Amino acid sequence: GILTLLTEWSRKERELWEGGRASGAIYHGNEKFHEFLGKAYGLFSVANPLHPDLFPYVRKTEGEVVAMMIHLFRGRTSRDDDDDGGCCGTLTSGGTESILLACKAHRDRARDLRGIASPEIVAPTTVHAAFQKAAHYFGMRLILVDVDERTGLVDVDDVRRNMTRNTVLVAGSAPNFPHGIIDPIRELSELARERGVGFHSDCCLGGMILPFVERLQADGRLDDVASRPDDDVDVIPPYDFRLPGVTSLSADMHKYGYA
Repeated sequence: GILTLLTEWSRKERELWEGGRASGAIYHGNEKFHEFLGKAYGLFSVANPLHPDLFPYVRKTEGEVVAMMIHLFRGRTSRDDDDDGGCCGTLTSGGTESILLACKAHRDRARDLRGIASPEIVAPTTVHAAFQKAAHYFGMRLILVDVDERTGLVDVDDVRRNMTRNTVLVAGSAPNFPHGIIDPIRELSELARERGVGFHSDCCLGGMILPFVERLQADGRLDDVASRPDDDVDVIPPYDFRLPGVTSLSADMHKYGYA
């Protein structure tokens, strides 16, 4: 009864996207891969990460995945020789929760270290809607800065003019959801660093693509797509922890990570 009904519902839903009428939402349509995912989920369907004493391998899995992501995005680990303890991370339910946690972390840090009671986020109008949710949930003010109508890029000077003593976080996307445009992460994060505030690089959509595009670029396999193939052109400008101003980053493994 129940399985028959669910099977029918699943069949009807698949008809909506298997024909190629879906933009986003489905990132891998291979049937064998879906079977693999189902088996993997089934093996841990009753696991609860809140009880690592009972489910130690769930915690192990999270730790290994976080370590992979830190490496992928050029972050330092606690084993590296630096003073700040390196990068850390957590698995979330998706990009929205990742952004929420980043905003809350920067709000709390600014409150504890700088006594800011009315925290503000400054970001382009093209950022993910989760920033608006974070502002609502956590009592923050979101200041949205218009982007250029032709290029879709935000002007860094406009962002600078909208920053105040209450700014706790600047944000940008790599790339953004509306147009797939990468914000000037290098310049925005450096501006945030100069002002002593955090910067969040939202790689939820492109996080599992950009690092590999960079590898293709390094191998010379993207020369034809560069605007000036004879010049040293960054097809993918820096967007991750290589930039000293980037203090948090989100990436969705359930999209092009096929998790």
